[in-house]
Amino acid sequence: MAYEAFARKYRPKNFEQVIGQESVVKTLKNAIELDRISHAYIFAGSRGLGKTTVSRILTKALNCEKGITPQPCGNCENCTDIEKGSFPDMYEIDAASNRGIDDIRSLRDNVNYAPIKGRYKVYIIDEAHMLTREAFNALLKTLEEPPPHNIFILATTELHKIPDTIRSRCQTFIFRPPTTSQIKEYLKRILEEENIEYEEKALDLLADASEGGIRDSASLLDQAVTFGRGKVDTKSVEQLLGLIPETFIKDFITHLKEKNIKDMILITEKLESEGYDLNVFWKQINDIIHKELVNLSINEKASFFDQKDLEDLIYVQTIFNKAFNEGRNFSNPKHIYQLAILKLKYIKNLVSLREIYEKGIKISKDPQKTQPEGKEEKKRLDIQTAILKIGKEAGGVVSAILKKASIKDEDQYVTIIVDKNLKDTLEDKIKIIEKYFGKPVKIEGKEIKQEKKSKKRDEAVDKVLELFKGKIITYKEE
Repeated sequence: MAYEAFARKYRPKNFEQVIGQESVVKTLKNAIELDRISHAYIFAGSRGLGKTTVSRILTKALNCEKGITPQPCGNCENCTDIEKGSFPDMYEIDAASNRGIDDIRSLRDNVNYAPIKGRYKVYIIDEAHMLTREAFNALLKTLEEPPPHNIFILATTELHKIPDTIRSRCQTFIFRPPTTSQIKEYLKRILEEENIEYEEKALDLLADASEGGIRDSASLLDQAVTFGRGKVDTKSVEQLLGLIPETFIKDFITHLKEKNIKDMILITEKLESEGYDLNVFWKQINDIIHKELVNLSINEKASFFDQKDLEDLIYVQTIFNKAFNEGRNFSNPKHIYQLAILKLKYIKNLVSLREIYEKGIKISKDPQKTQPEGKEEKKRLDIQTAILKIGKEAGGVVSAILKKASIKDEDQYVTIIVDKNLKDTLEDKIKIIEKYFGKPVKIEGKEIKQEKKSKKRDEAVDKVLELFKGKIITYKEE
């Protein structure tokens, strides 16, 4: 018999086996019992949380041979066909590859026919957000006037891409990641069913590495059993996940507490030279710092740091999180992480908000020049940059008027003085102007006389006048 992967073998077959989606399950079961089944649902959430699984279980509940029930038998022909994916009244459509209007038109033609074998025809549209705008519009007509005994389930990982017109005609269920302890219990149940030896810490590592994905956790467990030659132990799981040996972690955290910048840099160098993944290392460090922060903030004992480290640790966590987000998408993450370490050198230059408030400290570009000052330095408005941005949004005419206007940057507002004939043009765009000037704007219209420009005379004309002792009687403007 062919080997069946854990993710398929232990896929939930009824509502009771679904992990971490209590509110979704409870609402659907109540809807079945109260005969309040909607004609359309949206199942939204990240991958591997059970959207398609729950869709199949709902299909079973509506088409089980023993009747419509929140507890389908799982043994009748309809239930087994649904489990295999061969039930003639269940249509699983991959919107990533069947996303056009012709595919939806075909679906619309199909809904007019009665179910072949069951009570309901169920259309499960996976990755529904991938449908084109035209396809959504075609689907909208069917959702507005659904034929009886047809149910639509739109599964998506990007709910914000589903048009509001579609969402308003569906009941939306948000699938949330289960807790690490729920995932661990799921993995433990699989191993006990399979009679496989395991270590508790190994399951903790696998549950944490799955990052909330039930399907991912089962796949990781499958790999761990194979890698560990039939058992799941901590050492083999660490190797499988590429986790960094504990000695590196402890040494780095110790140097972090003592602010030994050089030693932290050397650890990253050694890890890279020995082939370890620095992104995995940095995530482990971040997780430890976060755990220490939580313990210190609720006055529980931390493993490495003390209460006096709390303020500095918040700063460390901030720059380390930013470094991780940048490093894992960078070709050489070592550069990002070493730069984050070097930033720790300037923790001593941080000034608390209380100190800024009480002493009126001026913030200088050079941290060494931070000094108290009686008055806060006024931030000057960059008028030319503001006019440039206004012109892009409001048009060239407004930009041209502003360039010739008299603009005064006051404390509370900006005053713009223009020719009275141009005042209305600016007032029509007042909101855009205020947006880029960053404060209220007053527009004053005045009658501005146009001064005649003294025309520059050509040098040749001056020489002729000098030679013939002449004078200009009149001239014509160009």
